[in-house]
Amino acid sequence: MQLFNSLSQQVEELVPVHAGKVGMYSCGPTVYSNLHIGNLSAFIYADILRRVVRLSGYDVRHVMNITDVDDKTIRDSKAKYPNEEPVQALKKLTDTYTDVFKNDITAVGVDIAAIEFVSAVSAIPDMIKLIQQILDAKVGYVAEGGIYFSVSRYTELGHAYGRLQKIDMTQSMSRIAHDEYDKDQASDFALWKEVTPGEPAWEAQFTVDGQVITMSGRPGWHIECSAMSQMLGVPFDIHTGGIDLKFPHHENEIAQSVAAGATDLAMLFVHNNHILVDGRKMSKSLGNITTLREVEEKGYEPMAFRLLVLESQYRNESNFSWAILEAAANRLKKWQAWADVRYQTYSELEHPMQSIEIESYKQAYILALQDDLSTPQALVEIHSGLEQAMLRGVDKNAKSHYDDFLKAIKDGIGIDLMQSEDIPVEAQKLLQERQAARDAKDWDKSDKLRDTLAERGIKVLDDPVRGQIWQRL
Repeated sequence: MQLFNSLSQQVEELVPVHAGKVGMYSCGPTVYSNLHIGNLSAFIYADILRRVVRLSGYDVRHVMNITDVDDKTIRDSKAKYPNEEPVQALKKLTDTYTDVFKNDITAVGVDIAAIEFVSAVSAIPDMIKLIQQILDAKVGYVAEGGIYFSVSRYTELGHAYGRLQKIDMTQSMSRIAHDEYDKDQASDFALWKEVTPGEPAWEAQFTVDGQVITMSGRPGWHIECSAMSQMLGVPFDIHTGGIDLKFPHHENEIAQSVAAGATDLAMLFVHNNHILVDGRKMSKSLGNITTLREVEEKGYEPMAFRLLVLESQYRNESNFSWAILEAAANRLKKWQAWADVRYQTYSELEHPMQSIEIESYKQAYILALQDDLSTPQALVEIHSGLEQAMLRGVDKNAKSHYDDFLKAIKDGIGIDLMQSEDIPVEAQKLLQERQAARDAKDWDKSDKLRDTLAERGIKVLDDPVRGQIWQRL
């Protein structure tokens, strides 16, 4: 399997640190509000990546963080629960939106049972230990407002800063206390923030130059992921996240881990690009934020949105519009109808699909996914294989291979086309009666039976070679 590595800017073969096993870490959500569909796309791509690694024969351990303490969660918890004790207010807010997050990603086909979720608050003891290691390495220092990471000291020790994207190292380095910043110049950043009145805080002890100090406060955002990802051991195999997290977040994760003694944080960094809305990046200022709730309120299946996302390769920008979603929804309905061909196999047709042809579509689909998650090409192989099955029918002896193809679709891209069951026995009898009426040229009876079947949610197509073909309405 091959993936584009943001560290090397090249497509590389996945070579696990431990043979047969892959450790994968995904930057999860900051749980302070509803996600928009741009956020959701990152988790869909991470889900696809885990599925394809597993489909390629590896055991995968997938860890995802829940950021439940940072500037945003604290700000909104204070606003929403002003009369609550700060830690409790934070927990109320983040518990609510953690549940919303898990419900949303489940709706778009993310297998949450395959992910180990870890909350930042639960990992604060690990963060304190990691900060101590950075202090011991003389890369951390105490200053006004907390403990900071010294980028200049880090580079003086021979470590590279700016491995994921080019960073301006010529500017004098400022010290930044807030969690998120988008400057492309190196800045010292907070590892531990000293308590601010009215904000949640935890007590921590650090040893600095042989002196033990106690500092009540809370972690900086970047140290959270460095600590939580180390559940996998360092270096681990794959780190995922949105392209907007390259700098400063992922760059600082690497620096913190290396300063604390790791040879590296992750072997491969896999970043997904933005999803645009009508060609423009989503932002509150433009008023073009779209949520999964809106998608559902307009009558679309959340899985149609998943299919829309997969129509673009993860490294390319993708575009959302209601027209594009409508097309994706129509494609999904076609696939669901074509999957029902497995209940309508044939033994006497002249050119039905045989096992070897179905297998060739399946293998081409899997190879596309293994080629740096080339989901657009994978969808082409799926569509072509299913369409041929619909047009020509499937040989009775090839049914198990068609089932295997459908199972591979579920395992690889997470779209389950095998949920439906065969039509009821009563409907099958009506089809037999209708065929007998057609054989007798009793067109009135044939039409009435067709209408009866339609009332039961079954559409009948008449093929000159295969006879009646049913589809669910």
